Amino acid sequence: MDVSRWETHTLLANESEQEQKPMMSIIHYQLALAAAQQLEPLQGTRDEFEELLTIKVVSCHNLAAFWRNAGDSEYELKYLQLASEQVMALIPQCPRKECDTFVESIGCCKSALIEFLKRHPNPIVAQQVENITVSSQCELIARFKLH
Repeated sequence: MDVSRWETHTLLANESEQEQKPMMSIIHYQLALAAAQQLEPLQGTRDEFEELLTIKVVSCHNLAAFWRNAGDSEYELKYLQLASEQVMALIPQCPRKECDTFVESIGCCKSALIEFLKRHPNPIVAQQVENITVSSQCELIARFKLH
């Protein structure tokens, strides 16, 4: 898995943002996300799979942060939802079945579901789960939180 293209675009986006060049920044963040989506694991190891997921989630979080700073909460939400989808794609395969937050019937962690619902486009749904804090109980999800 060659991540050099993703790294290059991510670095260029960060530099452009620091230089107050928002158009170049968003272009490179979008190209980094596109590069991340095209990456495929070569060996299929757990470490490689987790690295790939981290790259995809970081790309989404970079775009969400960009739009949050630009004052566009609609696009911020879209990229946070995309990050959640990337994580949710992993959760049904979560190896930690002994985790007390694992929900057998839906095959995922409660915390992943709640974190996704907190960013639900319907503000009524989002407000209902806003104060639930079980997300810190899942080790796997805790890695991908947006700070």
